[in-house]
Amino acid sequence: MTRERLVLLVAGWTLPVLIAALALMAPIQPREAIIIIAVWLGSVGLLSEILWRQSLQPIFTLLGQLNLSSTNQIRQHIHSLQEAADRQQDERKDLSQLLDDISTGLGEGLLVVDADLHLRLCNPRAQHFLGAEKVAIGASFLDLERDPDIVAGIRDAVAGKSGQRILVENSRGVWELRPFPLSQGGAVVLVTEVGPLRRAAELRRQFVQDLSHEIRSPLTVMRTTVEALEDEVSPDIAGMLVRQVERITRLTDELYELASIEAGTLKMETTRQSVGPVVRQVASDFAAVAFRAEVDLRLDFPEDFAFDFDTRALTRVLSNLVDNAVKYNRPGGWVRISAKRLEGTAQIEVEDSGLGIPAPELGAVLQRFYRVDRARTPGAGGLGLGLAIVKHMVQLMGGDLKLDSREDVGTRVTVSFPVGPESAA
Repeated sequence: MTRERLVLLVAGWTLPVLIAALALMAPIQPREAIIIIAVWLGSVGLLSEILWRQSLQPIFTLLGQLNLSSTNQIRQHIHSLQEAADRQQDERKDLSQLLDDISTGLGEGLLVVDADLHLRLCNPRAQHFLGAEKVAIGASFLDLERDPDIVAGIRDAVAGKSGQRILVENSRGVWELRPFPLSQGGAVVLVTEVGPLRRAAELRRQFVQDLSHEIRSPLTVMRTTVEALEDEVSPDIAGMLVRQVERITRLTDELYELASIEAGTLKMETTRQSVGPVVRQVASDFAAVAFRAEVDLRLDFPEDFAFDFDTRALTRVLSNLVDNAVKYNRPGGWVRISAKRLEGTAQIEVEDSGLGIPAPELGAVLQRFYRVDRARTPGAGGLGLGLAIVKHMVQLMGGDLKLDSREDVGTRVTVSFPVGPESAA
């Protein structure tokens, strides 16, 4: 019972009770009646003061701060507050409906959980991943999915870690989950079915491998035939035919190597050896091409420079880099192959004075089938696989690749490989 109600009861019943009690004892004298009335009036006054201080005074103070001095103003203010609350409620409903529409229309699954792994959002695609026809918001994710890798990944995202990719397989397909932390706590999880994509990629790799394999035999016959005709046709025509056969052979080899890399069937056999023979062999292979293009090939490396590498892979890496450096150069230009040891790594650089790569395209040239604007390099063939193969082969040998280029100045590609104490030369 509040203090106001207690005082009200006391004040309201004091006078009747006193009068009734005294009436039973003896007739009430005027003086006694005056005392009783005074006590009652005091109780009522005390009640009014308490009510004013506890209830009415804060209300009138607030109304004064709001500049509300009349009943009509108070009514209008309450009405405006109600309208604002209704608008906010409508906006929340619209936002919630928009979020539902977006999440439903996504081709990917979308899960949102709070810090305790209770569901805050689960679109239809995510429900299919969980194998549930309907998921109640607020339900525990652990009641729906108990895969330890998934649970651990989502817990890491709730803890603030991001960028993890989780690959899982269940009766409904092969899925990739990418959990990310939310700034307000919890995590969002993107769920993508990757089974069809993986099957399509595997079919593409198999097709490229089969095609490259089938083309090799006819190319060998063509090359043999062209070489046999060298004495019967002019040297220019014979040279042109040889170059075209070599070009098709190189493209076929690149397709096959890239498919093998992506399929994981390309094996590396690294041994500690000198890089000199490989560099000289590559320079010899491109000497005639560089001569025709009026490009000077320069070598700068110590004879005792050795580290662990796969001969075939490093040969392909340097061949692709030198091929690009000569192809995208200008008459009177140069290409330099250099090697040095720096901070525990063996570094090989292929630098040229060629056309360079536009800055916006630096990140894209390492992607397969990407070629810089053909209008800048008319007549330069290729499928855009050279640098993609270089990147993958360097990574397979445990190395790193760095690309620096300035348009109309030149390009420098640096490949670095770790050198252990036993490889120091």
